[in-house]
Amino acid sequence: MSASRPGRRLALVGCGAIGSLVAELLEKKKSSFKVTALFDPQSEAAAKLSKKLKSNPVVCGQLSHVFSECDWVLEAASVKAALPTAEAALKNRKPIVMMSTGAFLLNEKRLSQLAKKYTTKIYLPSGALCGLDGLKAARQIGSIKKLTITSTKPPRGFEGAPGLTTAQKLALAKNKSAFYLYRGDVWGAIKRFPANVNVAATTAIASKEPAKLKVQVVADPKATLNQHEIHAEGDFGELTAITRNRPSKMNPKTSALAIQAALALFERLESYVEVGN
Repeated sequence: MSASRPGRRLALVGCGAIGSLVAELLEKKKSSFKVTALFDPQSEAAAKLSKKLKSNPVVCGQLSHVFSECDWVLEAASVKAALPTAEAALKNRKPIVMMSTGAFLLNEKRLSQLAKKYTTKIYLPSGALCGLDGLKAARQIGSIKKLTITSTKPPRGFEGAPGLTTAQKLALAKNKSAFYLYRGDVWGAIKRFPANVNVAATTAIASKEPAKLKVQVVADPKATLNQHEIHAEGDFGELTAITRNRPSKMNPKTSALAIQAALALFERLESYVEVGN
C-alpha cells in the first residue's frame, strides 16, 4: 500500500493534457491527495506521466486494476470513456471527480442510481465557469423560465470536433468574422462538440432544468480568450455571468480555469471551511 495519507490515494483515469496537468499541479501544491495509480488506453501516456510524478504511481494495464490502489478516482478521459469509468468507480465505492460533465448529463439517471446504491459520491467541478452558485441558489426560489449559455472560442479550439460539417471546417480556416457553429439543446451540443461544451453540461446540471437550456457555440477568429456567458431569468430575477478564460497552452479546447477548478475542488475536500454553496 502507498505510504500516502490514508483516504487520499488518487487514481487518474485519462493521462492526456488535462489529467496530466491536474496531477502535476496537485503534486506541486503539496496536496494531501497523492496520485498512486494511472490508467490510460494509451499506455505510453500513463508511463510518461508516471516518470514525471514523485509519487511514483502504478501504471495499470486495465481499468479494473486501479481500484485496489486508490481511495478516490479522477476521471479526465473522454465523454465515451467516462461512463464505464464512473460506473466501475461507484461499484467499487470509490468517490469520483468527473471532468467530463457532459458524460454525467448524458447518463445522469444511471449514475445517480449507482451513487445512491453504493453510497458513494460523484463530484463535478465547476470548470471554466463562474455563476453556478447563483444559479443553484436561484432555483431554490422558484422556476427558471429562461436559460442560455453562449460559448465563444478561437477557431483552433474546435479542431477535430466530430460535429463539424464540411462547410464549417472550411469556415474555421477562412472566415474573418465570428459565426455560429451550433444553436440548439444541450444534448446535441455534447454529441457534436464533446471536448468543448462541458460548460453547457455543467450549467444544465446546476440548474436542474436541462430541457430549458439553449446552447450557442461561436467560433471567433478575433477572439484570444475562451468566453462563456450564462443568462438566466426566473422567479428569482435575472442573472448574467460572463467568464473570459485563457485557453490552456497544452489543450486549446479547454480553458486554464477548468484545470484550476479541479484543483480548487480537491482543496475544498481537504479544508474544514467551505465557501459558497
